[in-house]
Amino acid sequence: MGISFAQKPKIGITAGLNVSNENTSGDVSLSTDYKAGFQAGVVADFGITEKFSIMPELLFSQRGAKYKMSIAGNSVSASETLNYLQLPINAAYKFDVGMGSKIFVFAGPYFGYGLSGKDKLETTINGEKDSSSTNVKFGSKQDDDLKAFDIGLNVGVGYLYEKIFFKLQFNPGLMNLSNVSGTSGRNTNFAVTVGYFFN
Repeated sequence: MGISFAQKPKIGITAGLNVSNENTSGDVSLSTDYKAGFQAGVVADFGITEKFSIMPELLFSQRGAKYKMSIAGNSVSASETLNYLQLPINAAYKFDVGMGSKIFVFAGPYFGYGLSGKDKLETTINGEKDSSSTNVKFGSKQDDDLKAFDIGLNVGVGYLYEKIFFKLQFNPGLMNLSNVSGTSGRNTNFAVTVGYFFN
């Protein structure tokens, strides 16, 4: 008779801090910097064996960046916040370290869809500052700001104590989000999260 190692699925919640940037290249020269955001959602743990499991999440996750540029001798700085619905699907391997604790490593793809966003601009012209904000338009047309779909990777490490877990992860984006010919932009993100399994 065969032995099944499948574990009972666990369902929980998770939230944490994102620090994101955008890797840009092309015709427009931009100086970018990291911007803080947050993510929150639900998580599941489908145990295949006692040590190996699949851990999908469904998240509201913020991306974005800070920018600086010079146009015609005038200083322009901007802050972009992008709100995504994201589905990371991680394969995790757990190491038992005793006392109800486990360390786990994980990797897998994430799939994102842009929900909304906002650009905040600050210009300095002849020593005078002016600020404004506009909504980011997601789509695939030339006049849309960014493509809506994003795909990337998750790589990270975590610590699980009974029902509580902590994760540190890196999320490099693989999709070029720019609709402008000759330019490219990809999301890059680091995240620190905490979560709780209900069962």
